[in-house]
Amino acid sequence: MSGKVIYNTVMVSFDSQQDNASNSETALAVGTMALVDYFKTGAKSRDNYKIGFELEQLIVDADNFTVPFAGKRGITSVLERLSPLYTHRICAKAHDPSSPLIGLQRADTTITLEPGAQLEFSSTPFQSLSDLTEVWNTYQSELKTVLDSFDYRALDIGYQPRTKVADITLLPKSRYEMMNQHFKGTGSHGINMMRGTAATQIAIDYSSEADAIAKMRVAAALTPLFSLLTDNSPIFENAPVTDYLKRTAIWNDVDADRSMIPPGLFSPGYGFADYARHVLSAPIVVKDADGIAYAAGTKGAVDCYDMQTLPHAEIDHILSMFFFDVRLRSYVEIRCADSVPFPYALAFVALIKGIFYDEQNLRELSEYFADFTNDSVPEIKAELIKDGYKARIGEYYGESVQATLFSLIEIARRSLQESCPEEAEYLDVFEPLVKRKTTLAKQAQEL
Repeated sequence: MSGKVIYNTVMVSFDSQQDNASNSETALAVGTMALVDYFKTGAKSRDNYKIGFELEQLIVDADNFTVPFAGKRGITSVLERLSPLYTHRICAKAHDPSSPLIGLQRADTTITLEPGAQLEFSSTPFQSLSDLTEVWNTYQSELKTVLDSFDYRALDIGYQPRTKVADITLLPKSRYEMMNQHFKGTGSHGINMMRGTAATQIAIDYSSEADAIAKMRVAAALTPLFSLLTDNSPIFENAPVTDYLKRTAIWNDVDADRSMIPPGLFSPGYGFADYARHVLSAPIVVKDADGIAYAAGTKGAVDCYDMQTLPHAEIDHILSMFFFDVRLRSYVEIRCADSVPFPYALAFVALIKGIFYDEQNLRELSEYFADFTNDSVPEIKAELIKDGYKARIGEYYGESVQATLFSLIEIARRSLQESCPEEAEYLDVFEPLVKRKTTLAKQAQEL
């Protein structure tokens, strides 16, 4: 009798597991199609291509210590003084306008705060780099006026110059606390990434699924070189960095499910559905529902949301919880560059535009990197982190680090000279760095 009960219990449990697995697979299939449709809505004609730009800055006091978020002299007070120049206030709790101010928005500019109170500037997408320059200059002039009143300044640098991350308090957003707890179990540098780093990020458009995947692969293949070209992290935890690409090394050790390279990106046949399945299945960490965050633990989005009714707001949140060097949304986001002074950031935008918005350049680079695997990029990164310009990368790029960077600058320059001659000149600031085989980080250490 007891044996029969155990047998029946096991059978019921097994059937239940099968049903759950079947339901989960169905939900994943439905959710995958929803994300694929979402990605397809991002496709644009080449005539309508624009570029998105974000630059994070570290706000420090006269002694280079990080300005905290809260308090009468905190970042919130800086935002309050800037707020009359903006039309929309962004508060820590979406449904509570009395909660702390964490961002501002107007027609051409958005300011938001990263977890450690890093200040992030975002422009509306633009076609002309002169438009970006105009918006940036206005923003910086306004920001400097306010910062001067506090005796603060904004640093375009990849990592905190003096304050150790253990002494930096997270913004009062439950999302960040949940992420902070999650990263304690996925890597050693989650605390450094959230509180200490600052980046330059560029978003580019695509015309089709094939075009998007080609851009993602080429961008991923070039990520190590882009990181070296914009390496601007001379200090780590108040000590000089002795190798290279410190911010890159930090991101490599945060969470394998959501950083570095999307799994399978270089596999034959990779497409929107593959990216969608990963971001729906891997732990989402935080579930967002109507602006309220809930800890998701190890559950994936497929287990947290109704896949039958996924509004764009929920899709945006799901995609935002993955931080690959090259990220897919309704555009392709290149996230590998350190925060750098604006002339270098502008040069990086010009480089990206000249490479990825030129059909010949994109086609030739796609063919060149056709044999790359998902192991190629981490191997190149490791070499560059260790040796910088002395790294042996010929088997991947066919040339030395210096020669490869000069080649990339040259093909971007050729493209821009044909379409926007004045924008080709922005690339000039990279030439002395590459010629000297050095980085902004190493130059800062020489001062």
